Amino acid sequence: MDIKIGDTVRLKKKHPCGSYDWQVVRLGADIGIKCLQCQHRVLLPRSVFERRVKAVISREEPAPEKSARERVKELEEKLADLLARWPAHSVPLHMWQQREDLEEELTRLKKEA
Repeated sequence: MDIKIGDTVRLKKKHPCGSYDWQVVRLGADIGIKCLQCQHRVLLPRSVFERRVKAVISREEPAPEKSARERVKELEEKLADLLARWPAHSVPLHMWQQREDLEEELTRLKKEA
């Protein structure tokens, strides 16, 4: 099943609030979805999610491509923000991973430009 973040899906059974429609907010082995009526978030294994989906209501439109210079500036701002929040010790693993990803992409973009 081809699902992207931001897609709206309709599930077979309704949520206790009465809504059938959910927005995809996380992808991976587990799919994170958010109820569009009450904003409740649920994390489902991909296999369970695919069984429960009745229809894909709308697709998130891809954003227009940014220039390399704009993308570099955006990545530098994200990296600066991350480093400003960096703790003195006991850095969480997700922060290390995010830093490495940002630095790799910055390096790649600077080589291309």
